[in-house]
Amino acid sequence: MIEIFIINLKNSKSRRVNISKQLSSINLDFGFFEAVDGRLEFNKPILKRYNDNLSQTYRAKTLSPGQLGCYASHFLLWEKCVKLNKPIIVIEDDALLFKEAFLDFIQDIPEIPETVECVRLFKNKRRKYDSYEVFKAKSTSIHKFTKGHMSATAYFLRPSAAKKFLEHSKEWYMAVDIYMDRFWQNEVECYGTAVPCLTNDPKFDSDIGYEKRTNTRSLFKKCKREWFNLNETIQRHLHNIKFKISIKKQ
Repeated sequence: MIEIFIINLKNSKSRRVNISKQLSSINLDFGFFEAVDGRLEFNKPILKRYNDNLSQTYRAKTLSPGQLGCYASHFLLWEKCVKLNKPIIVIEDDALLFKEAFLDFIQDIPEIPETVECVRLFKNKRRKYDSYEVFKAKSTSIHKFTKGHMSATAYFLRPSAAKKFLEHSKEWYMAVDIYMDRFWQNEVECYGTAVPCLTNDPKFDSDIGYEKRTNTRSLFKKCKREWFNLNETIQRHLHNIKFKISIKKQ
């Protein structure tokens, strides 16, 4: 059975109890992965990967301590996946499971081809996106999404994808979910389940916190950010076109 890791801050006991009850009720084994608390562990060496200058230049924001801790927690689990050398499932502790769909996905994992390296297990939060089926297992339809999901709530991860995430993550200058959504840059294709396996539990507020915006930015930095955003859109569109062409040739 695939290993399931729950990202959880050690003082977030109510979240720990809530997700434990859900997974135990469907007889799934799981383990807790102690999250990095960027608010308390700001001197942790891994957080030195953050480059605020790049964040201000390309995102016009400073990542909050909570966002840095979130990035670090996922990063460490990518390292763990590589070390284990086998697929894992990563879940944030505020998840609300759709139990039947989640169990269907778990049971269908052996059928999923190795080329499907990472699968988001929650609903895409973008306003506008396209998706289409690339693989159909017994009970699960895997879709290619033209835009990323805007969250890192839960995902299936192979070591091959974890290596790519790590390789392209030497410097941090955006939130981890935005980074993961840049499939044209990190080489991890954006797949997800057509039917969501879970969502965020509305009874829990975010532990991450909000980033600060820069009030004084030079015209040069503003232009650089606009160019970055335009270039991101162009690269995403080109990648999606190439992917669709490659699928048709198969």
